[in-house]
Amino acid sequence: MALIKDRQVLPDTAKPTADLIERLGFKWELDYEYPLPDLAHRIQIRDTKHYAPGPQVAAYAAAMRRGDKFPPIVITKDGHLVDGNTRVEAGRRNRWPNIQALILDTNYETATEKEQRRLKILGAGFNTRNGKGIDRNEIAAAVKEVAGDGTWDATRVAALLGVTDATVQGIFAEQKARDRARKLGIELNGSVPASQVRLLGQRSPKFNDEPFAAVTQLTQDAGLDRTALREVCDRMQSKGTDQEKVAVVTEERKSRESQIAEFKATGKKVPPASAELRRKLGYVLGFEGNPRGLVEHNKDVAVRHLDQLVKASMVLEGAITAQRALNAEMAA
Repeated sequence: MALIKDRQVLPDTAKPTADLIERLGFKWELDYEYPLPDLAHRIQIRDTKHYAPGPQVAAYAAAMRRGDKFPPIVITKDGHLVDGNTRVEAGRRNRWPNIQALILDTNYETATEKEQRRLKILGAGFNTRNGKGIDRNEIAAAVKEVAGDGTWDATRVAALLGVTDATVQGIFAEQKARDRARKLGIELNGSVPASQVRLLGQRSPKFNDEPFAAVTQLTQDAGLDRTALREVCDRMQSKGTDQEKVAVVTEERKSRESQIAEFKATGKKVPPASAELRRKLGYVLGFEGNPRGLVEHNKDVAVRHLDQLVKASMVLEGAITAQRALNAEMAA
């Protein structure tokens, strides 16, 4: 072993790695001649199919033979690899017995739950900066390790991972929604797209349990898209009491009965035309006090614009007549 503990004599390639290790609260020592570790003992950060891709291993192996400098791998005291799968495989392909390694001052097998979380964030932080990088699902998996722990701040996690604050805030919101829904007896794993789950998490502080459970269940049952979910949440937030908020969801559920039945049967979400019309008319109604704002001033399209306005008004007049007749029939 050739061990170094003095930061001042670290090679330049090792300093960014040592910096991130220290920011996660670990200590290290550098071994210039660490035996190539067994990749079976690695801390799972990436999806298995993304570990040590063949073309990258070949490129690394060739670069190592040329004498190119690489950051040291990172490993726990008990031999669990935190970062460096591709470098280890490249070293093995070159038949090298040793590799540079920064050895952490902790054993993975006996680490506390909090230490294991820090190790996974550390590994993810390296993977967003080195080599091929990790995809959003892998970043999300690492962030979710700490999302439910109130001691972690999203901005801090983003800085450690080298990703945007918005990315981590979104993942935190998603996990918040899943955890709260689970406590209320609603399992969202895989049943609702992540973008809708994130929106539920972002709106979660605005709703008590009953309204939150109602809108979450509707989202799941009807397959609401993000736009429709945002519109329902906006209407709920405009109401004062929990009862009024739940009434908004109840009304929306009734209007989407056919969509819910179709989604349950086929998994395809086909919003009722009436609901889509109300949503799109919301844009038009935004000009209720200023209809001239909808006038087209470009002479090249003004004629076509007027033609579409007239046709749309005729369609709406027909819909108004039919709706009045149906309302009278239902009231009888």
